[in-house]
Amino acid sequence: MKETLFIINPASARGATLRVWAEAQKEIAAAGIDFAEHLTAQPGEAKTVARGALCDGARRIIAVGGDGTLSEVTNGYFDDDGRAINSAAAIGLLPSGTGSDFRRSLGSTSRAESIGALLRSKPRLIDVVRVEFLQPDGASGSRFFINVASFGLGGDVSQLVNRWRHTLPRWIGGNARFTAAAIAALLHYNNVAVVLRVDGRELRINSNLIVVANGRFAGGGMMLAPQAEFDDGLLDVIVTDKATRLDVIRELPRIKRGSHLKSPKVSQLRAIEVSINSAAPMAIDLDGEMVGYTPARLKVLPSAIRFLV
Repeated sequence: MKETLFIINPASARGATLRVWAEAQKEIAAAGIDFAEHLTAQPGEAKTVARGALCDGARRIIAVGGDGTLSEVTNGYFDDDGRAINSAAAIGLLPSGTGSDFRRSLGSTSRAESIGALLRSKPRLIDVVRVEFLQPDGASGSRFFINVASFGLGGDVSQLVNRWRHTLPRWIGGNARFTAAAIAALLHYNNVAVVLRVDGRELRINSNLIVVANGRFAGGGMMLAPQAEFDDGLLDVIVTDKATRLDVIRELPRIKRGSHLKSPKVSQLRAIEVSINSAAPMAIDLDGEMVGYTPARLKVLPSAIRFLV
């Protein structure tokens, strides 16, 4: 096993990721980096491959694709009990996906910058979040996420984006798909009664949009949690209460800029542990993938993963 493994999702960005990788690997090889590569063929494979490589001694696992590919690699970094398989190993991202929100949260602006981070940087310890929830089949499930979890509207949008992945025309880009999905999801927007516990403090609200964030961006460039930091050991919890469909539409331009926290119907909290129980199931989006429904419990794992930034 070589020390550096690139895991490439050829389906990411409707195949454009393969072109990104073809160009990037020349630069990486020219820099003298000895690496192995693996192209995934099905969902969940990146997690399995990353876990196997770490068990075999790999020191750097790089996800080539979007937020979903990185999420799988992140989940492969840990065993079933939530322990890092190799805490000295690091993961990284060569972004090319529909949303690429983690790239935005990192502050990376170009592929060249991302490659430079992989080749030259020292790993940075960042937080990861473990979440327990109900899977679509009703069974209990758990996963890790590295960027943002969204409940209600965010989960509905993610479900639509992924459903449309192979049906919308190729010329409709990622941001346009997120916008179209948000408009479609808003047609069915309804608040539900929610009991939110934040480090033991109980809040009773009526909501269809709750965000629990480690990073700042989600939803194709929306700055949902403008003050979130990857390494502060805390979750940024953005809560809406009694926000109507019209309120959400009005706030969309402000969400893009991260100024929606000024709204009287939006509040921000910080916590180590959060639980969400709702009168009706709320869809859950984790790092761009709809994974299941509430009730959910989330806990931050401080400095749990080494990341090449």
